[in-house]
Amino acid sequence: MTRGPHFCLALFAAVAVICPARAGDRSGIVSGNFLKIPVNARIVGMGGTSVALVDNASCLAYNPSGMVYVRQEESTSSFQYGFSAGYTQWIADIKHSFFGAVVNVEGVGAVGLGTVILTTGDMEVTTPAFPDGTGENFRASDYAMILAVARQISDKFSVGVSIKYIRSYLFNTEYGASCFAFDAGTIYEIPALRSRLGMSVSNLGSDMKFINEAYSLPTALRFGVISEIIDDPANELKGVFQISRPNDSDEQYNVGAEYTFARNFALRGGYKFGFDAENWTAGFGLIFDLPGLRAKLDYGYNNFKWLPGTHSLSIEVGM
Repeated sequence: MTRGPHFCLALFAAVAVICPARAGDRSGIVSGNFLKIPVNARIVGMGGTSVALVDNASCLAYNPSGMVYVRQEESTSSFQYGFSAGYTQWIADIKHSFFGAVVNVEGVGAVGLGTVILTTGDMEVTTPAFPDGTGENFRASDYAMILAVARQISDKFSVGVSIKYIRSYLFNTEYGASCFAFDAGTIYEIPALRSRLGMSVSNLGSDMKFINEAYSLPTALRFGVISEIIDDPANELKGVFQISRPNDSDEQYNVGAEYTFARNFALRGGYKFGFDAENWTAGFGLIFDLPGLRAKLDYGYNNFKWLPGTHSLSIEVGM
């Protein structure tokens, strides 16, 4: 094993020691929870399994090492581009969006830029003197700007890191807080098993301070694997599994599957274990192969136990 994998494993081991000590007793008191919401409908449909399911620009939000997979097999250009956009209609009229772009230079590495945006609908201002409303409205919002780099260390191993600038507003743009955080991730291919292993640590950074109170970010250590169960010209079946150790709850487990037939239509399903309110997921995708261009349109549904389910749409373009 090369020095690169040794360093990455040491980093993840160190975080693994820290996270369990802080998990289980911090539910509901971390800030930046919008960073937990999936930005890609394919990931939503496959049970929220993200860390090993990285082959497009949405990996900026999960595992930056996946940027090295932004490429087209039939292309002869040394520059490969990928674009991704996602939208989720969240609970209580909350809107969650993502935009990302990646350029992958053969033999050099990949660079990506992305943004995650969450906005609420208009809410009425109330005070003790005016409990029914003052006639004014306000909104809350969250933003994260992402800059990431990745490199393929060998034909089987890649590594990536990203830095985030995170900004949250509680009342329009008057009361807010900001901080910096970083992610790190790796991907390891196992061709003999037709599998890919992924590891990542997300949102390591300083606390966010709102007025006089400081709150930590939703840090998480994730390990996942995706395997090709069936792979022939007409049919593909992939299974994926992920285990996560967040800093504000106990371990969480995600499983999912994707069946693709005729190389252009996919059906997906998944389940989440260890989540307070979420359980099963489902979705589908359409794949369009054009000369020099590959596009995907995906839909994902995330079911909740006591609340209405959420709907996600995403589009990916590679060239």
